[in-house]
Amino acid sequence: MDIFRREIKELSHDQKAYIDLFKYKAQELFDKFLEVNAIEHDARCMSLAKTNLEQSIMWAVKAITR
Repeated sequence: MDIFRREIKELSHDQKAYIDLFKYKAQELFDKFLEVNAIEHDARCMSLAKTNLEQSIMWAVKAITR
C-alpha cells in the first residue's frame, strides 16, 4: 500500500470535478465563518470550526484520490 503516495495517480474528469466542487463549497463556508467576525462570538470555537472544515476537505480529497 502506497500510504505516502509516492506514485502520482491520474485523476478522472469526475474526480477532478468533485474535488473542485468540495473546495469551492468549503471556501464559501469559510468566507461565511469570516463574516462572523463582525458579531460577538467565541473565537476558540470559530477557530476549531475553520480547522475542522479544512480537515474534512483534506480527508474528502484523500478519499477521492485513493
